[in-house]
Amino acid sequence: MTEISPYRSAPVPLTAGARFIRGFKRIGIVAGAIFLLIGIAFSVVTAVEQQDRENRKFAQATCIARLVKENRPLKTRTYDPKKVDWDEFGCPGYYFYGDPVEVALAHARGAPPAPLEYAIQPFSLGLAISIACSAAVFLFFWLIGWLCAGFTRD
Repeated sequence: MTEISPYRSAPVPLTAGARFIRGFKRIGIVAGAIFLLIGIAFSVVTAVEQQDRENRKFAQATCIARLVKENRPLKTRTYDPKKVDWDEFGCPGYYFYGDPVEVALAHARGAPPAPLEYAIQPFSLGLAISIACSAAVFLFFWLIGWLCAGFTRD
């Protein structure tokens, strides 16, 4: 019984076309991963910036509401007396540029932005676009390899 060796088959060597496709698949995986990582990084940066923008907008609105409650005189712009100069008023920012005071007061009466409230949508959208682009890059390289290999099997 010891003379019987277990059945082992020798690995089948890959054809030139299969090697070509395998190489292009690997290139596609690397290129797709690079696209995915760059897309995720841009998504995170965009989401953080959007959340920060909304936090600063609410902070400017509460500053305006506080100064209006203190009955401070509104300072208008020199070139347009219908617009309030928020920098001179004591609440710098560009979020309510050209808007009447009532718009800023209405925004201040609302609830402050919740953590990640305005970051979820840009991140989700960016992640979906990144995944789709990285899959498209992988499929592109796989298709090029398949076409150049002469439509051979994987």
